[in-house]
Amino acid sequence: MGRVMSRTTGLLLGLLLGVATTACAPPWVPIDETTPRPFDMPTLQIRMAMPMGWMSSYYAPVGGYFFFTVHGSELEEFWVRRFPRSAIVKGTGRNTSGRLTVQEIAEISLDSRRLDDGTGNFEVISNRPATIGGQACFRLDYRHRNAIGLEKRALEYGCPVGDWLYRFEFMAPEEHYFDHFVGDFEAAVATVEFTIPGV
Repeated sequence: MGRVMSRTTGLLLGLLLGVATTACAPPWVPIDETTPRPFDMPTLQIRMAMPMGWMSSYYAPVGGYFFFTVHGSELEEFWVRRFPRSAIVKGTGRNTSGRLTVQEIAEISLDSRRLDDGTGNFEVISNRPATIGGQACFRLDYRHRNAIGLEKRALEYGCPVGDWLYRFEFMAPEEHYFDHFVGDFEAAVATVEFTIPGV
């Protein structure tokens, strides 16, 4: 009897755990012809035409970030996030508030990337100014090896807008996936409109 009850209890606990973890995971939504273009992201105060054929996920509990992929996060990562400029940038002990130039903010972002756990062979390919949604931004292109030795390449646009630092990031293994999907990322970022009042 006890063995049957413990087996039943184990099955119930496993089922509840599965339901709980599934409920906590953000749902994946396909981006197709029914997706509004541009798509409003009110938690981030932007509009953007999301990449067709990708999947999107929305991380409401951690600031309303958006994440996009085609085959999964190990193969393509496209993040849309923003951070208060008063917040300390990971690993640097600095924030991006005050009278910093866009390129000074870019250098802080690069320092943070170099100091990321599990990042090796970090190499900056380019660091140049950009304009997104009428705002002065930076565009970083870099490569590195991750914790398991996979070589990845990344593009990052950073835009100080009002009290926020917006980051649009794409990362993928350099062979095949980066070259194949980076055009989708660039095309989507080119459509960004900031909807912060007074900006």
